[in-house]
Amino acid sequence: MATAGQPTPVGPAKASPAADELTRQLDELEKRVKALAESGECYADVEAQIAAARAHLAAAEMKDAQEAFDRAADALCRAEASAKSEPLAWWLFAAEVGYLVLTLGLGYATMRWPHYGLWDGLIGLNAKTAWFGALGGVTIGLYGVYSHIQARDFDRKFTLWYLSKPIMGAIFGWFVFLVYFVGLVSVQGQTKLDVKTPEVPYALRFWPASARDSPSRS
Repeated sequence: MATAGQPTPVGPAKASPAADELTRQLDELEKRVKALAESGECYADVEAQIAAARAHLAAAEMKDAQEAFDRAADALCRAEASAKSEPLAWWLFAAEVGYLVLTLGLGYATMRWPHYGLWDGLIGLNAKTAWFGALGGVTIGLYGVYSHIQARDFDRKFTLWYLSKPIMGAIFGWFVFLVYFVGLVSVQGQTKLDVKTPEVPYALRFWPASARDSPSRS
């Protein structure tokens, strides 16, 4: 009890209910991070966001603390979903490797035996640009699986994208060649063209198919 003439001691200020709730949520996030890290992986980005949220909370900067918490929660949610879907991701990676082997094998077979009855007379610029489009689709499929596993944000809802990308690459490869061909016809004014540099339509087809358009969860 304070005596006369002495100031009354002041205790630490009580935290607001909102601050208490955010502290509880941060504690829960830390538990989830520790559980996820038991596999031996590091989630330093999530932990850094949690630490930033606590620092803002200590400085009574509730808005900044909430924003840091939201970023941490979002990153952790992605990481947890990615960890659960990792077996599927590796299966898709194997499927893309299978696509690659099939595509390269088909290319080798048509070059090695160009007059085989199954494709005799069909291997022209149309088919070759479709082949390069498929190869570009396989490339971006492999890159997409690898990059999203590495970033821990693989999303299983894009499974169909990975499976269909090489096929779509082949279809659009053929379509891009048609556009290229029609452009040459309109410029040169003739319907029978001798393309001197077939590498151009090949590159035009491979590059869009292999561009970094892999699925994103952002």
